[in-house]
Amino acid sequence: MSSHTPDQDQDLAVKPLRKRRLADEIYAQILLQLSTGRYEVGERLPTEHEMATMFDVSRPVVREALQFLQNDGLIDTRRGAGTFVLRLPPREMARYTDDVRLAQYMRAYEVRQCLETEAARLAALRVNRASVKRLNNALDAMIDSMNTGTGMQEADFQFHLEIARASENDLFEKQLLLLKPDMMGMMNVAADITRVGTEQRKSTVIQEHRNILKAIEIGDGELAKLFMHYHLVSVRYRVIDQGAG
Repeated sequence: MSSHTPDQDQDLAVKPLRKRRLADEIYAQILLQLSTGRYEVGERLPTEHEMATMFDVSRPVVREALQFLQNDGLIDTRRGAGTFVLRLPPREMARYTDDVRLAQYMRAYEVRQCLETEAARLAALRVNRASVKRLNNALDAMIDSMNTGTGMQEADFQFHLEIARASENDLFEKQLLLLKPDMMGMMNVAADITRVGTEQRKSTVIQEHRNILKAIEIGDGELAKLFMHYHLVSVRYRVIDQGAG
């Protein structure tokens, strides 16, 4: 029989979460440093040891944060040479958020990937005329808001909420409502960057939502899940990439 106590179980559960939160926060700080021009393309970043000292965290935390940035295609680590900046995120990013909120938005994004892709799949499998009508109305409202430049984030959220409702499992809707503050925060950043971007970027956003709706309308669960996954990945990519159309 195990001799560990409930308190020990709690300690084991908390430590990895704390480490992950720190990695997210360091990631967000470096991301905003890149956005504000502290480093230039081709410049070598401080070493893991130097960053660990700067941020007062362990090297594994720094390593995890750098891995996130490398996954984003912003930096490249070369064995024996160091870590170098490949490209810079939009300068507008630092204008619309700070490192603490950005870290929280990224954590919410991970939950959205799990939640909304499955909600889209179930919505397609359980599609009916009423849900299709609500989704089309929500998409029309979102397009109108993008054209007028007012209420875009709320209209975008409502479209995603209608997909959760169309899953016919009220827990998807409840969880999405719990995530709403962080979702809206991420949408604000994405929408503001999109607003200063090209018309092509705006039309791309609309097309991604159309694709999700179409897959739901034809009852293709796997396609709906795929399009939702692609959309969420694209949202995150647009926030960190100043060169996306």
